Amino acid sequence: MQKEDSQELQNTLHVSPESNNIAINFVQKEFNATDDNNLDLKENSKENGKSEGPIDKQEKACGQDCSNSSEKALDRNELFNTIAIQQKYIESNMQKVKDLEEKCSILDILKMDLEQKLESAIKHKDHAIKEKDNMVVRYAVGEKAVIKERQQREQLEKKLKESHKEFELIQHKLQTMISEKNRICQMLDNKCYEFKTIQSELEKTKQDLNNCESKLKWTQTSLKIENEAHKECQAKVDNLNVKVQEYNSQIENAKKSADDFVKNFTTSQENKAYVLDQQVKEQQATLILLRHEKTDKEQQIKKLESQLDHLQTKYKNLIEENNELSLKVQHLERERLEQEEKLRELRGFQDQQRQDAADLQAKNVQFEQLKLQLKQEQDQFTALSEQMTFLKQRNQELESDMESCRLREKELLLFTQQLTDKNVRLQSEFTTIETKAQQLVCETTMLKRQLKEQETKMKLFSSTLEDEKSKYILENSNLKTELEETTVKLNNALKEVSHHEGEKLVLQRKCDLSLKEVTKELHQCMKKLQQCESSDSSTHTSNSSSSLNVNSNSQSDVVDQVSESKGVIDKETLINHIVKLQRISAKKSEKIDFLEEHINTLVTELQKKTKLLQGYILREQTGSLNLNSKESNNKTQLAKLNDMIASIYSGRRHDEHLSVELLLDINNKLQAVLEDVLLNNITLKENVDTLGTEIDRLNQELKSS
Repeated sequence: MQKEDSQELQNTLHVSPESNNIAINFVQKEFNATDDNNLDLKENSKENGKSEGPIDKQEKACGQDCSNSSEKALDRNELFNTIAIQQKYIESNMQKVKDLEEKCSILDILKMDLEQKLESAIKHKDHAIKEKDNMVVRYAVGEKAVIKERQQREQLEKKLKESHKEFELIQHKLQTMISEKNRICQMLDNKCYEFKTIQSELEKTKQDLNNCESKLKWTQTSLKIENEAHKECQAKVDNLNVKVQEYNSQIENAKKSADDFVKNFTTSQENKAYVLDQQVKEQQATLILLRHEKTDKEQQIKKLESQLDHLQTKYKNLIEENNELSLKVQHLERERLEQEEKLRELRGFQDQQRQDAADLQAKNVQFEQLKLQLKQEQDQFTALSEQMTFLKQRNQELESDMESCRLREKELLLFTQQLTDKNVRLQSEFTTIETKAQQLVCETTMLKRQLKEQETKMKLFSSTLEDEKSKYILENSNLKTELEETTVKLNNALKEVSHHEGEKLVLQRKCDLSLKEVTKELHQCMKKLQQCESSDSSTHTSNSSSSLNVNSNSQSDVVDQVSESKGVIDKETLINHIVKLQRISAKKSEKIDFLEEHINTLVTELQKKTKLLQGYILREQTGSLNLNSKESNNKTQLAKLNDMIASIYSGRRHDEHLSVELLLDINNKLQAVLEDVLLNNITLKENVDTLGTEIDRLNQELKSS
């Protein structure tokens, strides 16, 4: 039966073989579970049948109802599983489409970023070329100025030599210089003060130059580190491109295998009736393998995505570092400009010195005028000879200062040579950067080609996706028609359930009426017992004791006490016994009310679950209406009889010879039957809960897979 049901399911629904296999396995498990439950119910019904008698028919009817309800629940679960699997399959395909679209958008964004970076690199290159040309021009201008200053210095040295010769001639004429001595000393003091200030400024310039050299060294090291990091990033990008190509090839192979699988599936549908069992097993194995491969691929994709994110963060950090270094280079250029301004100030100071030299030349003219005065004042030369020795010492000091200035000029020349060497190094580094830029241009062209190829692939994927969407739309339309049919069947089943609930209410009312009649009969028996106290009723007590011993065990103690009393009945014992019976009946009525409430709650829960399963019933099992009609006919036939069972089913008293013990026995048995029915209902509820939990678990597994 289970195989026939699974084959009918596969013939009615045009579903993928994977979903059919899952649905068949689940249906087989549920059928086995229901078979076990039915066997347990049958064993319980056999054990209760040995003790009960006429109530066995009701238990059998209840067992049949339970089996019918379990079969209906299985059919509903089968439909629910098949539809859920189809929805999951559609959602997975839609997610794949979304992933492909996201990848295309990411590639477009990368393309735009690379183009922007190329444009920025070209701009930086042009700016660097302009700066290089400006530096060359500035260097040439500086060299020209140095050459001019050297020529001027040589001329000044020649003039100094000539002035020394003239000074030797003028030494014997300096007797006339006594009047001007004080003035010349004051001028010399002023010049010394200015010379000290110049020395302090030169020392400051040296310190600034040393700081510039240290900063240049630091920038060179930072540039080397950045070049190494850039090389590492390029290598990582190449590896990532290779991995992306490998994954694209794997995706193409997977698509080819899927197309082959679809073709084989279409060809196998023609011979499905003959080869279905073998295909089910093979497809289960392939399903498991595909799931494992899918999980592995998803893990690999996640790893690659994490690596991409890490590389992107590194790339962003490198860009930020590059920006910081560019800012530092700009700062160094500003400092260089400041140093050039200082050099200009020093040149202005040199111009001032030239003006001073011109003043000295004018003074030399004045000295020539004084030659005439020297002839007149030769007599005073002897007095001034001592002063001349002092002046010679001062001249020697000035010559030593001149030599120190020459040494400083040599140091400046060495500094200019170092600058030229650094410029050469920068030019070599610039050439390397140009080669790298060309390599980047080549890589961008390759990436553009790859993007074009991927766009063509995306077009192919979009066409295949449209075909698959059309197929899914057809399948959904078929499923909708089948769902409409199942809704009609479900409505019919709900009508039957309402009919069964009405019958259940009728039975409960009958039980209530029977209990009321039992209480009435108990009151009548009390009255009869009071009447029997006045008369001698030894024979009647013996008969009642025998009937009590036959029908119930609960009333045997009271009858023994009455027989031992030798015909004397105590009123107190009878009253106590009646009070106990009333308490018992009250407790039982409370228990019946509680059970009715419990049954109502169970019925409401079943109605809720039937509403959830309205759209998922395949078919309605035949024979349920016939069983219900047979049960109603049996009840009417039993009610027509003038018997104890007729009084139970009709709610009227047909037999006047019924005793209290018999009614109590019947009541106890009815309570036992009710308890069994409640236990069966509880077990059914637990089965429904377990089915719900299993359905949730399967849904979670499908979502996770």
